[in-house]
Amino acid sequence: MPTSDPTTFPQIAVVTGASRGIGLAVVQLLDELGWEVYCCGRSEAEQLSWLTRCRNVHYLSTDLSTAEGCEAMAQWVQSSAVQVDMLVHNAGSFVSDSILNAPDKQMEKLMALNVYSAYRLSRSLHPMLCKSPRPYVFTLCSVASLKAYPGGASYCMSKFALLGLTKMLRVEWLSDGIAVSALLPGAVFTDSWAGSPWPEERLMPPKDVAEAILHAYQASPRTVFEEIVLRPLQGDL
Repeated sequence: MPTSDPTTFPQIAVVTGASRGIGLAVVQLLDELGWEVYCCGRSEAEQLSWLTRCRNVHYLSTDLSTAEGCEAMAQWVQSSAVQVDMLVHNAGSFVSDSILNAPDKQMEKLMALNVYSAYRLSRSLHPMLCKSPRPYVFTLCSVASLKAYPGGASYCMSKFALLGLTKMLRVEWLSDGIAVSALLPGAVFTDSWAGSPWPEERLMPPKDVAEAILHAYQASPRTVFEEIVLRPLQGDL
């Protein structure tokens, strides 16, 4: 069981896929609240103007679709932080395809980023989560984790797999006092929807997903939100 002093501040979060979209919204929200945040993305730090406006955010450029990239992220956090209070697996990518027309290796690439990165980092950072008085792991799944749809073969399969990983983390780490939640949002206004015919007002803002994560974390330690489904008010697209 975690033994750290619950009054220790600042709290420490690790957020993947932080350069934009939901990951960025999570980083900015936690930074505003005084958290210390270790985050990563594929972009170089010099390309991210928002970093200069953050107070206590540390950023690493790395490719989590590779084992080497995950190892680099894990070692960086292990050498810099004393514990991990919140781990947010947000790194991921979207493609549109079918089982028969998917380009060679596309499924493997999506699985590597959307699923294996969360698997590898969870294993590596487990000891640091156990040092926290309130350890919590969040995975950014999708409503595509619940229902397959035409044209989303590789994406749906990877998100189904990520939800399966989340369920296993919940079961296996229950005795360690680690809470685990799956976030399952519908359409969020991020780069994945760039070029779509839908107006911004029809999609959810990324900050709403970030605030759902914070709400779950701030609940009583006796409670866990196992699955949090968020959808646009007017329904899925």
